[in-house]
Formats: sequence, C-alpha cells, structure tokens
Amino acid sequence: MFEKTKRYMALLICLVMLGTLALTGCQNKTEPAAQPAGQPAAPQTEEKPTIGIVLKSLSNPFWMMAKTAAEAKAKELGVEVIIASTTAETDFNAQVAQIEDFVTKKVDLIAVVPSDASALVPAVEAAVAKGIPVICLDSAIRTDKITSFIASDNVAGGAMAAEYIVGKLNQKGNVAIIRGRQGDAVELERYNGFVDYVKKYPDIKIVTEGAANWEADQGAKVMEDFLVAHPEIQAVFCEADQMALGASAVAQAAKRNDIIFVGLDGIVEALRAVKGGQLSADVAQSPDKIGAYAVEYGAKLLKGENIDKRIVTPMVLATPENVDPLIKGWEALGF
Repeated sequence: MFEKTKRYMALLICLVMLGTLALTGCQNKTEPAAQPAGQPAAPQTEEKPTIGIVLKSLSNPFWMMAKTAAEAKAKELGVEVIIASTTAETDFNAQVAQIEDFVTKKVDLIAVVPSDASALVPAVEAAVAKGIPVICLDSAIRTDKITSFIASDNVAGGAMAAEYIVGKLNQKGNVAIIRGRQGDAVELERYNGFVDYVKKYPDIKIVTEGAANWEADQGAKVMEDFLVAHPEIQAVFCEADQMALGASAVAQAAKRNDIIFVGLDGIVEALRAVKGGQLSADVAQSPDKIGAYAVEYGAKLLKGENIDKRIVTPMVLATPENVDPLIKGWEALGF
C-alpha cells in the first residue's frame, strides 16, 4: 500500500511540473493577433517624403497653375508637398525666409523659383550643407550646389517672339521691348534671345525699351511713355504676359490697334487675349509641367534615382489659329 501511494505521489508531481512548463511556454510565446475572417492584414505605415516648393506670387496665374499641377502630381505619387509663395514677384527676402523655414521643418527636398539669381545663394547653399537637395525652377540661381534646373529655354522663347514679329513686319519696322526685372537671369535670356534674332534683319529697328519688373501696372506705365516718345512703334515684345496685358490695354485705350503685341509665359488671360485680338501672339510655356516636374523628378531623386542636371519644359507659339486647345488645357484645371 505504501509503495502504491509513493507511485501516485510521484505521478502527481510529474503532472504538476509538466503543467507548469506548458503554462510558462505559453506565456513566453507571443502569438499574432487573430485577423477577422475576410479582412486583409493592416498595412505597415510608411512616412511620405516631403518636398517644400517656393514659388513667386500666386496673384500670377502662371504660378497658380504650377501650384495646382504640383499638388496633383504629389497626390498621384504619394508625396507630401508644402508650397510657399510671395506677395510680390521680386520679394527675394521672403523666399530666403521660406527656404530657411523649410530647413527648420526638415523637408526632404526643396524646389524654388528664384526671385533673384544671387540673393538666394546663401540660403540654398546652407540647405544643401544640411543634406537637403535643392532643385531650381524656371530661372537660374548662381550656384553649383543645385541638383537640377527645370525650366523652358528662355533664349529660344525670346527668339520665337522675334521670329513672329519679324515675319509680321515683313522684315522692316520699328520695335520696342518691355523688359522684366533687371538682373534676373530669365529676363536676360529672353532679352538676348529676342535681340540676337532681330540683329539678323538690319531693317528691324529696336527704337526703345523700358523695364516693368514683370508687373501689369508697370507695363501699362511704360507703354504710356512709349506712345508719347515713340509713336512710330509698330510692334512690342513684352518679356512676360502680365506686362503684355497691361501694355496692350493702354494701346487699346489710345486707339492704337495697329501695334503688334507679343507676350511670353502662356497664362490663360494672355491666351484669351490672343483669341480676342488684344495680343497678336504669345510664347506659351508650360507652368503645369514646371510644377509637376518639380514633384516627379524630386520624388525620383529621393528614391535614389539619377536625374538630369537640366530638364527642359516645352513651349509653343500661341496664335489665334492654335490657341483654343491651350485655353482648354487651363480650363481643365479650373482656370
């Protein structure tokens, strides 16, 4: 009897020990949470890359178009964009502060449309020194620290305007130029493209020029002065659409419907003015491509892909014959 009792006690002790080991094993092993039937597993969250974009004034539809396209491309690619802009086209101090703010926010990449080729250099180089690549849009910045430059060929744009005017004047006539902000790289490129083309035609005379700083009201004032001092003007090249719209309105008010006006940008108001006859033609850039490319190529760079140092956006000469599809392109984006 005593032996049988010992055997029972030993068996009981073994069972208790096995139960303890089994319980300990269950406590140490982490089982995945049961997934409800028919539902996919929860995706791993991945932080979106962030691109900070510094534009010029959004009162200019050109930059509103760029903004709209950048936001659409960001949504398509799953990229976050933060867009800053200035009140005035020439406010480079605001742009410096915006670049510095993006550095503080630790964005992954900065794309900037510079108001000045030199003033932004220290801020851009400081951003690059902190490991934030910078892409330049539309006009150049005088530093070799830029990763890529996305813009239309402004020299070619100036030449396109000149070719149209020379043809309309049958290679003989008096021309004026309304220039943008002196010192801007893009201004000089457009100016040189126009002047170099005109030089090939000795009977085309550039009789006067004036600066209007990219603004419509200043373009109007310059045109008023032109009409008083040089009534012989037959054509005016305006280096930007806002200036062209201001200048042509002055000519219309003065009953000078004989003057040929050609702008350069391709904003929807200028395209509608081409359709309506207030402008003769407009060298239309692609602001939507500028905004979209900033995000598209910026995202590629952040993925470790190589992008070209120079990326050219397309242009087309808008005339009454081909302007309708260009206007519809703007209207499709809500403009």
